[in-house]
Amino acid sequence: MPALHFLLVPDAGAARRVRRRIAGQGARSGVVVGAWPELLEWARRAYLVPVRDGDWPVRFKTTLASFDQAFWAESFKVAPDETAQAVEGALRRVLSATDPSGNLATEGLDSLPPRPRRHLADLLALAAALGPDLPDDLALLRELLAAPTGDALLTLRVEQVEGLPALTRWQQALVDKLNRDASQTTSDPTLTATLEATLADPSVPSSAHALATLQRQLYKPTPTQTPRDPSVQWAGVRDFLQEAEVAAGTVQALLREDPGLKPANIGLLVPDSFEYATALEDAFRLAGLALSGLPAERWRRDLGAEAVYHFLHCRQKPAPAMALAVCLSSPLMPWGREQGAVFAQDVMDGDYELSAPKNADAATRRMLELIRGEDDDPASLSAALAEFVALLDGGEALAEAVLRAHKAAQTIQALLAAAATLDWQALRRAVTPKFITTGETPDFNLEGVTVWRESQEPWRAVKRLIVLGFAQGHYPSALANDPVFSAEDVEAIRKTTNLPVERAADLLEARRSRFRRQLGAASETVTFLVPRRDPAGEAQAPSESLVFMHRLFDGPPSADALIAELDAADERAQVSPLALAPPAAPTPPRTLETKDLTFQRDLLALRTHADGALKPESPSSLETLMVSPLAWLLRRVEAEPLKWAPEKTTPPLLGSLAHAVFERLFQRGAPLPAKGDLAGRVEALVEEEVRRIAPFLRSAQWKVERRNFVAQTTKAAEAWRDLLEQLGAEVLAEEEWLQGTWGGIPVHGQTDLILGLPGERLLIVDYKRSKSRKRVEQMQKGYDSQASLYRAMLETGGPKNPKDPALARRLAAAKSIGIVYYMLNDQAPLTDTALPEAPRLAGWRHIGNDISREALTRIAQHVADARIGKLKLNRVGDEDFFDKRAGLNPYALDKSPLTSIFRRPAEEGAP
Repeated sequence: MPALHFLLVPDAGAARRVRRRIAGQGARSGVVVGAWPELLEWARRAYLVPVRDGDWPVRFKTTLASFDQAFWAESFKVAPDETAQAVEGALRRVLSATDPSGNLATEGLDSLPPRPRRHLADLLALAAALGPDLPDDLALLRELLAAPTGDALLTLRVEQVEGLPALTRWQQALVDKLNRDASQTTSDPTLTATLEATLADPSVPSSAHALATLQRQLYKPTPTQTPRDPSVQWAGVRDFLQEAEVAAGTVQALLREDPGLKPANIGLLVPDSFEYATALEDAFRLAGLALSGLPAERWRRDLGAEAVYHFLHCRQKPAPAMALAVCLSSPLMPWGREQGAVFAQDVMDGDYELSAPKNADAATRRMLELIRGEDDDPASLSAALAEFVALLDGGEALAEAVLRAHKAAQTIQALLAAAATLDWQALRRAVTPKFITTGETPDFNLEGVTVWRESQEPWRAVKRLIVLGFAQGHYPSALANDPVFSAEDVEAIRKTTNLPVERAADLLEARRSRFRRQLGAASETVTFLVPRRDPAGEAQAPSESLVFMHRLFDGPPSADALIAELDAADERAQVSPLALAPPAAPTPPRTLETKDLTFQRDLLALRTHADGALKPESPSSLETLMVSPLAWLLRRVEAEPLKWAPEKTTPPLLGSLAHAVFERLFQRGAPLPAKGDLAGRVEALVEEEVRRIAPFLRSAQWKVERRNFVAQTTKAAEAWRDLLEQLGAEVLAEEEWLQGTWGGIPVHGQTDLILGLPGERLLIVDYKRSKSRKRVEQMQKGYDSQASLYRAMLETGGPKNPKDPALARRLAAAKSIGIVYYMLNDQAPLTDTALPEAPRLAGWRHIGNDISREALTRIAQHVADARIGKLKLNRVGDEDFFDKRAGLNPYALDKSPLTSIFRRPAEEGAP
C-alpha cells in the first residue's frame, strides 16, 4: 500500500519553513508538510470518507431550541446566532476532551459546584440528543477513527513535535490510528530531526545583548536585569497608518546604511488585520519596496446577501426609509446606478410612491412594484423573492454577487417552505450580510521584505525585525471571553471529572511561546512600533508584554517610559535608523478672506422658462433669500447636501401630515363636517396619510406619538370647524396655486385654503403646526412676508389653474383680501385684517396691518442685488438677530454648512 510521511506543523508559516529546509536537503518524494486541516483532508481522501452535507448549523440550532430549561435557553431566544456559536464552542471543548472510543458518562459530575455542574450536564444532554450528529470536523474524526485499515487507499505516517501543534484527545487518537495503520512504514529520522530543528524554540546564545535576553527570558523569571542596547527599541507612533510609513522609511534607511543587507533579511511582524495589510501595501509601494508574504486578501461587501436582506425589510411594511434607499441604490438593480441614486434620494426626501420614469422598461416597473409590495404569508413572500432575484442584473462584473443573491433567496425560501407564519427577524438573520474575502493568497517571493502574521509561525529567518501594532490585545493576541465556563469552572471540571478540557492559561502560554519564536527568528535587532490610537482614533495602551519586557532591562522605573515618542524631537533621536524628512520652514495655511460674492450675471435668470422668462419665486424661496442669500443660491443650483438619516417626527413632517388631513376635511362644495364625526374622520385620514407620507409611523414604537398627533389634530379641527361656522365662511378652494407679480418679478404660491365671507370678502388661510407665540412676534416686528405676497398674487394675477373661471371671477371681485394663520397647536387664528365678526370669534387675534414692512424691504434689496449678480454673505450674529429681533426661526441657515463656514464678521451697529 502506498505510504506518505506527513509532517504535522502548527500553521502555513511553519509549513513553508519546513518545506524550505527539506527542499534544501535534496529531492524527496512521498513527503507532505501541512497543518491539521491538511492532515484531516488527506486522511478523508485516503479512507474514502464522503464530504458532509454542510447542514450542521441548521440541525444544531434546531436541537438547541428544543431545550427550554438549559442554561442557554433564555439567551437563545434573544440572540440565537451568538448563543449557538458560544454553546457549540463549549460543546466542542467538552467532546474533544472525552475519550472518542468511550461513552459520554462523566464521573464526578455530582461533585462539581452548581454552575459548572449545570453547564456540563446540559452540554452532555445536548450531545446525547444530537447522537451521531456532530460538528463536521468532529464527525469526520469519528468516521476516520472507525474506518477499517483495509479501506485506505494509502497510509499516512505522521511526524510531529509534541505540543506543536497542541492536539485534543480526538486529534491525537487519529494521529495514533494513522501511525498504527502505517506500521509497515518506519519513521524517517532525517525528517523528524528537520521538523524538530525547525519548530523548536531557536537556540539563543548566552549573550548579554538586549535582544538575546528578550528572546531567552521573555515571560520567565529573571534574577538580574540586562542593560538596554540598540538591538531592542520601542517607538511610539500615532496610528497604524504612521506605523506603515515609519516601517517603510526604516527599511529604506537600513538598506542605505548596510549595502550587504537584503530586503529579505528584514522582517515585518503585523497583526491579523486588513488595515495593516492595506497600509503596508500602499506605503511600501510608494517607497519602491517589494513585500513577501503580505496578507493579500481584501474584504468586500456581500452585495447579493445585502440585496436580499434589504428586500425583506422592504416587504415588511412599514419599511424603513433607509432600507428602501439601500435596496434601490444596489448596483444589482435592473437600472443604472444614477437612477438608483435618484430613487434612493426620493425616498429619503419622503417620497414613498416610487413612481417609475416615463421611459422605464418592464423590469424597472416590476421591480418597483415588488419593493412597494408587502406580504402577510410565507407563500407570497417566497413568490416575490423568486421574482426579485430573477430581475437582478449586475452585468458580468457582478455576476458572482447575483449568484450569491440567488443562494440567499434559496435559503429564505427553504425556511418559508417549513413556516406557517412570517418570522421576519429570523428570516433576515438567516441572510445577514457579512464581509467576504476576495480569497487572494500572499506573494511569497525571495527578494521582498519578509512579512509574518501575528497568528502564524515565522516562515523564514531575518536579521532585522520590525513589530507593528504592538498595542493592547496583541503579542500575544487577547483571549476571547468564555460565556459558558470560567477559568474556575474549567479547573473544577479537570480536577473532579478528569476531563482535560482546554484551559485559557494553556492557550495564552501557547501564544506567548509563538511570540517568543517569532522574536527568535531575528538575529540582530527588533524594533517595536506602538500605535497610540486604534483605527477608530481611540486611545490605546501598549501590549501587555511590554511589562514583562521592562522587567528584563535596567532603565526607567515604568514600562511606558521605554517607548520613545516619535512626535518628540529629543526622543526621536533615540530610535535608529529612522528616516526623517529634511528640515523645512512650516508653510502657514492660506488666510481665507470672506467677502460678498459677485457673479456678473442675473442670478434670478438661473431659472427660466423655454422662452427666457423668469420662473416665479415662492414665498418660502423669498424668505430664504431674506435670511441667507447664499442658502437661496445653493438651493437654486441644487447644491444643498443630500442627507440620509433614520425617520423621525420632525416639525415639517408633522406639518405636512396635518395639512393633508385638513385639506381633506374642509373642501370646496362640501358641507362642514359634523362635530360628532370629526374624531373618527381625523383618525381615518391620519391613517391614510401616514401610509402615503410617513409609513414608519405605523410601527408599534411610534404608537404614542401617533395617538398624540391624532388627538391634537382632532382638537384643532374641531376648533377650526366652529370658527368657520361662526364666520359663515364658504370654502372656495383648498391647496390652490396663485400667481402674480411682486417687485417686478413673477411670484407664485400654494395656499392651504381660500375662504369666501359675506360681502365679497376673501380670507387666504395658511395652516401652521406650531404655537402662536413665535408667529405673533414675527408679525408684530414686521418680518412676515407670506401674507403680503399672497395678497400681491391675487391683486396682480389670480389662480394658476385656468380651468376654473368661476373661481377666478370670484377672487377678482373681492372687495377685501385678508390673511389668516391658523396655529394648530394652540388653535389660535392670527390675522392682519380687522373683521367686524371678530368680537364673537373665540381666540381671533388681529395683529395689525403692517406685518411685512421689514421683511419686504430686505427681500427687495436682496432681489435687486441678485439681479445684478451680487450676493451678500451672512454675518456673525445673524442667527441671534433673526431669532430674537425678527422673531422668526432662521431655518435657512441650517440647510448647508457653507452658510456658517463663509460668514463675514459682524458690523458695528448693523442689524
